[in-house]
Amino acid sequence: MRARRGLLLGWTGVAVWAAVLVGLAVVALRHEDLDRRRPPDPVAELIDAWARSRSATFVASGTYERRSEVTGAVIASEDVVAQRPPRRLHRQLGGVDGRDDDRLLVCPAPPPGQDTAPCHLGAPGGPTYAESVAREVAGLRSILAGPSPLYDVDRGEPGCFRLEQARVDPRAPFGVEASFCFDPATGAPAGSRVRYEGGVEEVVVVTDIRTDVRDADLEPPAGR
Repeated sequence: MRARRGLLLGWTGVAVWAAVLVGLAVVALRHEDLDRRRPPDPVAELIDAWARSRSATFVASGTYERRSEVTGAVIASEDVVAQRPPRRLHRQLGGVDGRDDDRLLVCPAPPPGQDTAPCHLGAPGGPTYAESVAREVAGLRSILAGPSPLYDVDRGEPGCFRLEQARVDPRAPFGVEASFCFDPATGAPAGSRVRYEGGVEEVVVVTDIRTDVRDADLEPPAGR
C-alpha cells in the first residue's frame, strides 16, 4: 500500500511539474506573439542604423548643397566620406576632417582667394574611434529616446527616417526637421536633408557607395 501511495505521489509531482512547464511555455509563446505583433520602434531602428553607419566600411560619394530660401544663395561641393574603422575621412566644401583612431585630422577650407591650408593631425591619446562612436550614439539616444525627446521620429522610404522637432531647444542638432537614409546592404549613409529655422536647408545626395576602401581613400588630397 505504501509503495502504491509513493508511486501515486510521484506521478502527481510529475503531473504538477509538467503543468508548470506547459504554463511557462504558454506564457513564453504569448510574449513572443506580442513581440511579433508589436510594431518596430523607429527611434530604436534609427539609432541602430546610425551606429551601424559609423562602424561600416565604405566610400560614399555625392554632393553637398546648402541653400537659403530667403536669399536664394546656394553653396555646393563634392561630398565624400571614406571609412574603414578606426579610420575615417570626410571631404566637403574644400575642407577635410577625419580620424585615425585616437588622433583627429583637420584640413580647414581656405578663405576665398587664399592658398590651401595645411592639414593638422592631432596628438595621440584622445578618445579612440570606438569611444567616439559610443559617445555619438549615446548623444543621439539622449535626444531621441529620453523622457522628453527633442525630435519625433517616423519611417520614410525603406532605409530612411524623418525627424521633426518636438520642442524648442537651441541645441537641436538637426534643425526643425530632417531626414536621414542608410544603405541596407552596406550600412553607409545614403543621403540626408536638414532644414533649419529661417529657411536654410542642407542636402547631401549620395550617388555612389563602394566597400573596397583603399589606403589612398583615407589620405587627404595631394597638396594638403
